This record gives sequence, C-alpha cells and structure tokens, in this order.
Amino acid sequence: MYFRLTQVDVQEGKMDETIAYASGVMDSFVDTPGLYQICIAEMSNGQMTSWTTWASEDAMNAAGPQIQEALGGLADYIAGPPTISHGPMNAGQIYQNLMKGDRDGEPFVARLGFGAEYQDGKIEEATDWIQNTVFAGYEGTPGLMGASAADVGGSVVTMSTWENQESLDASQEKFQEIMADAMQYVKNPPTVVTGVCNLWRNNVSFPAGKLSQWNK
Repeated sequence: MYFRLTQVDVQEGKMDETIAYASGVMDSFVDTPGLYQICIAEMSNGQMTSWTTWASEDAMNAAGPQIQEALGGLADYIAGPPTISHGPMNAGQIYQNLMKGDRDGEPFVARLGFGAEYQDGKIEEATDWIQNTVFAGYEGTPGLMGASAADVGGSVVTMSTWENQESLDASQEKFQEIMADAMQYVKNPPTVVTGVCNLWRNNVSFPAGKLSQWNK
C-alpha cells in the first residue's frame, strides 16, 4: 500500500472556503482506480491536511492529472505551494472494522506525526518496532480506530485515528513514552499535530488486522 500526505497553508480567514472546496472535489475521487481512502482535516497547526491511501505508487501516479487539477483549484485559498510527501506504508493496524459505507459522515480525530528523519540504516528496525511493539501494544486502547506509518524519502510519517478527542487525550501519557523510545531510531523528534476530520471516505473496507493481512 502507498501513502500520500498533502499539507496546505491557508490564507487568513479562508479555512471554511477551503474546506468547502475540498468537500466538493473529494466526491470526484470516489471511483478513482486504486484509491482506498481519502481524508481531509483542519489540523492544530492551522493547515488543511489531506491524506490518501492507495493500492500502489503506480495507482497514485495514474491519478496524477486528477490530483493536479484538484490542487490547482486551491490557488484562490492557499498562502503558498502545498507540501506533498508520499511513500510506501510500511506498518499499520486497524483496531476496529472500518467497512466501506460505515460511519459515513461521522467525524473522527487524527494525530499526525511528520518530519522525523530515520537514523542511517534504521528503517527496517524502526518499522519492526512500530508494527510489533507500538501498534501491537495499542491493542485494546479505548477509542483507537487505526494507526499507520509510512516511509517518505527517509522520514517517517505516522497517523493514528480516534473516535473522539477524549480517547486521544487519554492516550497522551503512553504516546509520550513511545516518542521517547522512538529516539533510538530517528535523528529528531517529529512535529505532532491533531485535528478533527469531517471529510473522509473509504472506497474499500478495512477489516481489523495488521497491514500484512490487508496486503494479501
């Protein structure tokens, strides 16, 4: 599976218009081949952030013209070029069945970590730690829907999704412990932001399980 992250600085006072534009564009991606999921949220750093999950890098690249058209329409709302990063999703776990069509319109809370550069030669070791220690250790955490990690050009992007803010807040102490342990694999701590995602759609079902099971 393949992950793409787009982060946009929005002009002052134009977040509502930007989100409204994104809502209209999102519907045009419903039947895009190889697109598994699309999510759009306003994050705590003031950016509009979208993330998509794809069957493969080839599927994402094939949708390039459609993506560029959507980004071009943002010109009236944004304060500068979007920051785009993408790469293979190398760890992930779904803790609750997220089936296509279920929960449509229900908001959730996301915690995004980005910008942490792997230490030299530590990507495989870090991936194993994330999947088999961090994500496995999260099993049974109330309100946790899913978690994933992607390698984007030598840096790691992590994402966890939660039913509500209370569930995320309750996990904060455990999260800080994980961040401390993560420093044995990365050169610098990640930037961590949170936000409520009101715009999202699953084009496929994600049954509970690990990334290795989804890829079968």
